Amino acid sequence: MKELLKEKGLWTASFLCLAAMAFSFPFDEIKTPLGTGSFLNFFQKVIDNKTVLFMIPIVSVLPVGGAYVRESASGFLKLYLSRISRLDYIKRKTIQIYAGGFLTLFLAGIAAFIFCFFGLYPLELKGDITWKMVWESLSLLLRISLIGGIAAELSGIFGAVFQNYYMAYGLPFVSFYMLIILKERYFSELYALYPAEWVKCQQDWGADHTGIWVFFAVFSAVVILLHGLALYGRLQEI
Repeated sequence: MKELLKEKGLWTASFLCLAAMAFSFPFDEIKTPLGTGSFLNFFQKVIDNKTVLFMIPIVSVLPVGGAYVRESASGFLKLYLSRISRLDYIKRKTIQIYAGGFLTLFLAGIAAFIFCFFGLYPLELKGDITWKMVWESLSLLLRISLIGGIAAELSGIFGAVFQNYYMAYGLPFVSFYMLIILKERYFSELYALYPAEWVKCQQDWGADHTGIWVFFAVFSAVVILLHGLALYGRLQEI
């Protein structure tokens, strides 16, 4: 994790994501006095919009999505493997890349939350903020961050398979929007494979939407496993 936090790409990508959130802020809807908990509603609008959805497969892969391509091309990988086992390398890289995609969006979201709180909360009428209101905002941010982790892991898979930066950084974006096109143009009922629905969670996902968390857990496990297998195959060549 320390290695990841030292990556300039993580902070650059988080800043780009935060800038996209700031760009989509609905300033015209601020009319004082605001109702209780309005800062949470504004926060949800900031992170749940087409601009942020467009940015997810871009910013999430920037920190370490192409790590294998960079390390293998520079010769650093052989030195790295002389110090740790192949299985340890696979564990570190799969977790690091997933965490990089997750943290990019999560850090940007936390920063947006802080700005919304300090900028809008003083303008609100006094009242109680319920846990349900807080959870709606938190769960929305968690879903977006998990999508970022999955997109980053796909970047790692493509990087290991094709050993090419363009594939590592470009194919997650293409895959992301292929799903959107398929849903909107051809399979209107296929909401489970629709990235916008993963964010909004408006369809039937079971009681209390528990199904969406099971979906993310299974999807994450699958892409991590595939990434590990792709890396294992490549490391056998070294």
